[in-house]
Amino acid sequence: AAGSGTVALTAGSGGITAATANNTTAEIATTGATVTLNTSGTVGTSANRIQFANNATTTQQNVVVGSVGTQPSAVFLDGLNDLTLGNITTSTSNANVSVTALGGLNVAGTINSGTGTISLGADRTYADAAGDGTGTLSLLASSSVTSANTSTSAITLRGADMAIDGTAGVTATGVGGGVQIFSSVNTRPIALGDTNGTAVAGINLNDAELARISNYGTLTVGEAGAQIGAITVTTVTNPVAAGSLVLNANGVGGGIVLNDTGSEATPVVATALAAGSGTVALTAGSGGITA
Repeated sequence: AAGSGTVALTAGSGGITAATANNTTAEIATTGATVTLNTSGTVGTSANRIQFANNATTTQQNVVVGSVGTQPSAVFLDGLNDLTLGNITTSTSNANVSVTALGGLNVAGTINSGTGTISLGADRTYADAAGDGTGTLSLLASSSVTSANTSTSAITLRGADMAIDGTAGVTATGVGGGVQIFSSVNTRPIALGDTNGTAVAGINLNDAELARISNYGTLTVGEAGAQIGAITVTTVTNPVAAGSLVLNANGVGGGIVLNDTGSEATPVVATALAAGSGTVALTAGSGGITA
């Protein structure tokens, strides 16, 4: 426990590791502004993440990993409750970045993984399993998440809900690279579009927030075979006109609702899902695909 001081750890290729497996005790705790981790080795592992105590505010314990000169070979972090990320740089080491937080996960800086993948999960346990349904993944002002990985899982964003600031951005720049929007708990619904609509008890991404996901080969909403909560799409325009859209609500009882009428005072009536020139694949469970 570092009190109110900042923390800076610098290691060689041996990395910055946790001696014990994932548990409910933090490796690092401070109310200071930043925790900086620099190494050419790993920062944690999937079974032994570097775990952080709760952030009372987004201005304390911002976790910064990597620099222009020194970048890790992998990043595995976990917040025991709320966690805030500053800059995470693996743009030349091309390391995968995996961060979970049992509460809210806030991105306050630039995350760039080169050709590595990025997985950010709020309301997720250290085992990257479902939490209690109360953690929001928030991309704060001027933050960005970028991967040049070419798989459809280049960037995975999870949360009980999500919020993307007007100056934030998500870009999967690799050819064919994708962005995945998954619920932290598969029974929670997902609502896309309809800025003036009543929020669902799950992920809500309005048109403006969707537009901040500005580069991808495929945008996938809902985890295949798992998403049970309904996905409702209301007058949505594909943020990337040539990108493919995949919607999955094919867990037991899952369904997809296509709504061509918004909730404005004078309702906007438009195509429920205007995909541009991209392909569209909708897969639902017994709840069906309905209008």
